Amino acid sequence: MAKKSNKKRADGRIAVQVYLGTVDGKRKYKTVYGKTQKEANEKAEELKISIRKGLDVSSSNDSFKTWAEYWLSSKKNEVSADRYNSLVSRSAIWINALGMAQITQIKPFDLQTILFSIAVKNPYTGKSMARKTIRGYVQVVNAIFDFAIDNRIIDYNPAGKLKIPQTAPPAETRRALTEEERRRVMEFEHRAKPSAMLMMLSGLRRGEATALKWDNIDFVENKIIVNESYNFKQKEFKKPKNGKSRVVSVPQILIDYLKTLPKISPFVLTNSKGGMMTEDSWKRLYNTYMLDMNIHYGFNDTVSKHSMHKVPMVIKTFTPHELRHTFCTIMFEAGIDALTAKEQLGHSDIKTTLSIYTHLSAQHKEKQVNKLDAFLSNASQMQVR
Repeated sequence: MAKKSNKKRADGRIAVQVYLGTVDGKRKYKTVYGKTQKEANEKAEELKISIRKGLDVSSSNDSFKTWAEYWLSSKKNEVSADRYNSLVSRSAIWINALGMAQITQIKPFDLQTILFSIAVKNPYTGKSMARKTIRGYVQVVNAIFDFAIDNRIIDYNPAGKLKIPQTAPPAETRRALTEEERRRVMEFEHRAKPSAMLMMLSGLRRGEATALKWDNIDFVENKIIVNESYNFKQKEFKKPKNGKSRVVSVPQILIDYLKTLPKISPFVLTNSKGGMMTEDSWKRLYNTYMLDMNIHYGFNDTVSKHSMHKVPMVIKTFTPHELRHTFCTIMFEAGIDALTAKEQLGHSDIKTTLSIYTHLSAQHKEKQVNKLDAFLSNASQMQVR
């Protein structure tokens, strides 16, 4: 018996209907198209296989954008506001690249091509991405496809085996201040000293330090209550980064120093006019701080920062976040366990704290081995003499 042939449409394609089942008492069909009868039949067979797998073929034409937005909607109440904004930002790059492509038709090659492209040039910064940043984008696109699988739209994840470009640079490691630099922070009088002391000895993030009020400091129990953070991009106060308030135990030296500061505002840190710190306030403050430290410690105050000739930077500069990282280092050196450090720093995941502690442990071991090498070298030289 000859196989059934379907009539060609006006556009030259051949249509084949596939029975999906009965919905509300009515028989429901889905039509597939092909340039030839064979192509149309093959697509119809693929559709039948998908139906047997339990996939929702009625949504097979949905775009990647549609399911990315569904996924984002599902995450909105699961994560903190900052984390959600990060997910939106990372999803946007994939949505812009894939457009309205059907989620069922996206291939691994399509995704790998996009990944290589954004790794070379981040659409937001115009610079190449570090491996850690690339992994963040890979995690997002994987999560979107996994969400579609959970909802029976597709049966495999095309992003499951994406490869990080080998040429991608490693993430920059934030350094901690040396003992000499810590001493400088504590002894050098400057308008930036209150913020530097606060972050170096409490581990507060810049946004948390900006939002800190005098009422949040317990001068008797040596504790700081961190219940707010200022978001510089959105220009509003929010919960801390992990969405939870925390209590930070701080050393007596910080409490004693904070007691000496004038209370000219509800906020502990203020700009030069006594107002709340802004993004520009922070940038100007630390730019001046580094310049003045450079003159004092690099040139022993023998030159003026107002000199017509630009004074070279001979000391190592540091950022507010490196002061926070220094607090983590101080806790490690003091023998404070990782779980306590996690609570002090407000990390949402112990893995973040452990990764820092592991890195610090490796550095510590290397220093100890170097001391051993130096000792054995000196001993050897003395024997020769």
